Amino acid sequence: MHIDLLGPVVVRREDGTAVTPSAPKRRALLSALAVRLNRTVATEELIELVWEGSAPPTARAALQGHVAAVRQLLDGSGLELGTRGSGYLLAGEPDRVDVLRFGRLCEQAGVLPPEPAAPLVGTPPETAPMEAAPVEAAPSEDAPPLLRAALDLWRGPALADCGSALLRERTLPYLTDLRLHALERLADGLLRVGRGGELAAELAEAADGHPARQTLTARLVRCLEQDGRSTEARQRYERAVARLTRPPGPELRRAGEQSGARPAADRRFVGRTGELARLEQVLPAARDGRPILVTGPAGVGKTSLVRQWTARRGDAWFPDGILHAELRGFDPDGPREPAEVLGEFLTALGAAPDALPRDPEDRARRYRELIGGRRMLVVLDDAASYEQLAPLLPDPPATDSEPAPVAIVTSRSRLRHLVVRTGGIPLPLGVLGPEEAAALLARILGEDRTAGEPEAVAELAERCDRLPLALRLAAARLAARPDWSVADLAAELADEHTGPAALSGTGTAGGPLGLTTALDRTYRTLAPDAARLFTLLGLHPGAELDTATAAALADLPPGATRTLLTRLDAVHLLEESGPGRYARRELVRRHAAAQAAELTCDERFLALDRLIAHYLDVTAGWTAGGAATVGAGAWFRREESALRAVVLCAEQQGRPTAAWQLAHRACRLYETTGHDRTHWRAVVEAGLRAAHTDRDEAAVARLATDLAVLHVDRAAHRTAADTLERAVAAADRAGDAALRHHCRSRVAAALLRAGRYERAVPMLGDLVAAARTPATDHLLVRALTDLADALVLADDPGPALRHADEAVRAATARSGGAEAVLATHSRARALHALGRRDAALSSARLAVALGRTVGDPALEARSHNLLADLLDALGRTVEGAAARRPA
Repeated sequence: MHIDLLGPVVVRREDGTAVTPSAPKRRALLSALAVRLNRTVATEELIELVWEGSAPPTARAALQGHVAAVRQLLDGSGLELGTRGSGYLLAGEPDRVDVLRFGRLCEQAGVLPPEPAAPLVGTPPETAPMEAAPVEAAPSEDAPPLLRAALDLWRGPALADCGSALLRERTLPYLTDLRLHALERLADGLLRVGRGGELAAELAEAADGHPARQTLTARLVRCLEQDGRSTEARQRYERAVARLTRPPGPELRRAGEQSGARPAADRRFVGRTGELARLEQVLPAARDGRPILVTGPAGVGKTSLVRQWTARRGDAWFPDGILHAELRGFDPDGPREPAEVLGEFLTALGAAPDALPRDPEDRARRYRELIGGRRMLVVLDDAASYEQLAPLLPDPPATDSEPAPVAIVTSRSRLRHLVVRTGGIPLPLGVLGPEEAAALLARILGEDRTAGEPEAVAELAERCDRLPLALRLAAARLAARPDWSVADLAAELADEHTGPAALSGTGTAGGPLGLTTALDRTYRTLAPDAARLFTLLGLHPGAELDTATAAALADLPPGATRTLLTRLDAVHLLEESGPGRYARRELVRRHAAAQAAELTCDERFLALDRLIAHYLDVTAGWTAGGAATVGAGAWFRREESALRAVVLCAEQQGRPTAAWQLAHRACRLYETTGHDRTHWRAVVEAGLRAAHTDRDEAAVARLATDLAVLHVDRAAHRTAADTLERAVAAADRAGDAALRHHCRSRVAAALLRAGRYERAVPMLGDLVAAARTPATDHLLVRALTDLADALVLADDPGPALRHADEAVRAATARSGGAEAVLATHSRARALHALGRRDAALSSARLAVALGRTVGDPALEARSHNLLADLLDALGRTVEGAAARRPA
């Protein structure tokens, strides 16, 4: 059993099952004993803590009852609660209590408070379980991973719901002080190896919670500076100094003196050669007053690209300086006001803070006067809209020869109004290529960590959608866990529900956002109708979808849906991959799924029913016995993963009829498009289960036949035969002779495709014999045609021609139609195989003529193409090309 106190109190068994006492006093008792594990706590002290100094006369007896209950909870857990003199002692391994494990890791890393903190729960300092040492141990290369592991034990404020405010009051100061010391020492270690940026978010959160701790803010400033975020570093320093009533201490002062320089090149930046070259290429146009607009999804590295470009050539290109502003366009508190940004710019340009114009238009006018004619760069980072940007954009030069500032804007929004109104130059930024993503991981982690796992590195990159932010967060997680392999983290990210948490970060103000927070900030800028659509799209399992599918989920007309999809595309939550089709990255899909999980059960089920109905409607024309059209095959290649998930969802949600219908319709396309056979099997088995659940014998026959065809495809012929017999038995129970015939015909066709003519021909012969009865004679033409075609493939054209001739006669007697056309096709193929070329051409031309009378364009095209194939075989390719028709 483990007792976790660094956050809400959790008592859990070895298998992870939580058994936390629900009674506050029992939580208080167990918490007080746990922080003093293996030490006796006096009964009077426990009474004081449990009743917070207001114990009733019956407290001692009540305490004994609580002790008995806790003993029962701990029975067989590895922890034992015993009586010692006038007190109680909880005995066990220290690592079973996270507070003590935290202290041990800190001690191993050489981190202890420089002065003894307030003793835990009233223990004299010399007997405290995490006794402070007078001198910290020397730094070592092993300290950062130990400190990272220690800090990761914290899940929130310690002892958050322990049931005793007095216990927290006595315990929390020491633990908090030790935690901050550990965080500072971890920052020192990461700064030494150039990785300070990894800790900036965590430091920012801690600094916000402890604004008077200058040493914490100093390290935050240094980490931001090392990460190339000079403007944020300077802002942090200035805010900290403004809160002080006296001059800053030496550590904070030194950090402030080092901040505010021009952006430094990021040593971990990789790739983007084309984008950097494009920025240089458009620079002349930008000097004419056309802002450069770098757009892309959250985490794609827009700011890093601009920073790297500026660091490389900024001094030469912009000798008069660089102005940089974080516009916080997607901040939860709303975007910054232009007037505030203008005030900062004017101050940076030398204006006295107390002499700034009050009117925003006057500020904009003064700003443009000061930067006009100067070779400056204005970086407007994370913009929300054209309206926010308009006052901040420099004026274009008055003449061609006049120097002018350049504006570069980054945004998650495509900012089409900016492009239209100012002639802005869009520079869309996509994800890294596979090699670039692997190189970024190697640069952060070191070649020695990644070289031995190239496949795992590639998988991890894909799990991160090759987004630089996600890759950096993943690398930071691995760097803090040296005993993990790259494959371990890739496996963690693969989990649909818990994987995104590994890339969540902290999302604190002033720090780099976790990817989940970054996506959430984009989501929260959406209008309610667009946000609703994004949430409902979380129920769609595919990476790509079309307008019709989205409209079905949202229960909206296609036109209104298209408008909302365009809004999602505008902020890169979707990417329009083709007219009416939208793709999304896996991490975005998971974020939408998390939003969808917050819908009510009724909302989810209604939307899923609409989605299932949509796929049933789209696939309504597909039957396992007919040929799939080219359009259906193309649709299926795009939608296979989504359709598979919808089949499984329909089965799980108690929609068996829809599940087996969709599965049956999909099987013909699995059969003809070469998709993963494992996926095919998952779908057909789900459909067969649903058919059984639906108690529909005809459906069981169809799905069992589909499964038999799959077994043939996988060369499991004995299993296929057994499965076919079960299908035929189900057709017999359904009383459907035509279905029985269809089951055997499907499997025979699969055997022919597999080249197993010795199995297919006898089966088709049996079907012909079975069709020679009055009850089944309507099946005879198709059976004869199939047998004739099989014999041609088996290189036995003589009997094939006899069966084809009989099929033609039988079809003609039954008033012709499509059956007569197909029988004539078979006759032409048999004649061609016998070497009777002219007779074969005559039959093919007759099929073309008959096809015109049927009114089936697809069948007519097949007739033309058969004639073209025969002409091509005779070397008459010009005539063949003239005869051919598109299917």
